[in-house]
Amino acid sequence: MRDGIPRFVPEDNYGKSFGYQWNLHRLTQLDSYVGLPVSRDRLLRESGWTTDELEGREVLECGSGAGRFTEVLCQTGAAVTSFDISNAVEANATSNGRFAGLRLLQASIYDLPLMDESFDYLVCLGVIQHTPDVERAFKTIFRYLRPGGKFCIDVYAAIVAYPHLRQLLRPVTKRIPPGKLYGVVQSITPRLLPVSTRLSAVPWVGDYLTRLVPVANHRHLGLSDTETVRTWSVLDTFDWLSPQFERPQPRRRLERWCRDLRLSEFEIERIRGLYVVRGTK
Repeated sequence: MRDGIPRFVPEDNYGKSFGYQWNLHRLTQLDSYVGLPVSRDRLLRESGWTTDELEGREVLECGSGAGRFTEVLCQTGAAVTSFDISNAVEANATSNGRFAGLRLLQASIYDLPLMDESFDYLVCLGVIQHTPDVERAFKTIFRYLRPGGKFCIDVYAAIVAYPHLRQLLRPVTKRIPPGKLYGVVQSITPRLLPVSTRLSAVPWVGDYLTRLVPVANHRHLGLSDTETVRTWSVLDTFDWLSPQFERPQPRRRLERWCRDLRLSEFEIERIRGLYVVRGTK
């Protein structure tokens, strides 16, 4: 236990870069800070759930980051258990500790100190592609969902995620200490972001041309403030380049995992560069 948060992993682990970025950008993606329902819309769009159905339910959030989705879940009145392998849980606690229904843990997705089949809902967004063994991560978290419980998990889509310039850079950038890499990203992003935006405007092929520029561009989110756009771009460009693991998955593999688990029902939807897997256990 440290700072009121139970800890079940060593401080130095494969999620170290995420701890760095989320404590630095504690507020950046919180709806309450941005003033737009970006995280709320993504959560409800991907899951297909409503805020009313979550009220009073036991929800397990796998991989909290700084708590952008934690905030949305807690606002529904759900009892939320949220964990992360990194010390990003500290950022989450600072932002969302006011919610009485929130329980935070720093723990591994492979070894959670939780009772099996103890949650009504399971959500895992932006996480499993960054784990050492994606199949094991995907299958393990279902241990904690009750029969008949609902789930939503997303993962980078293969092969969509591969033809991107960042994949040529990652073998080098993931070995650079987070503080040093962040300085580089902070320096180059304001220069490259306008280039990415101009390329994105090219008819028919704009989305493909932006893949030649290794910066994240959130033009589709409706962020109007220039500084906010730049900050999100710096954050997500670092998020692209820094993780130790990035393992996109093909649809057929996800389908096989779901069949292996003998889920009651599931569907897989492609949303931009993600596969979203949702259904009922």
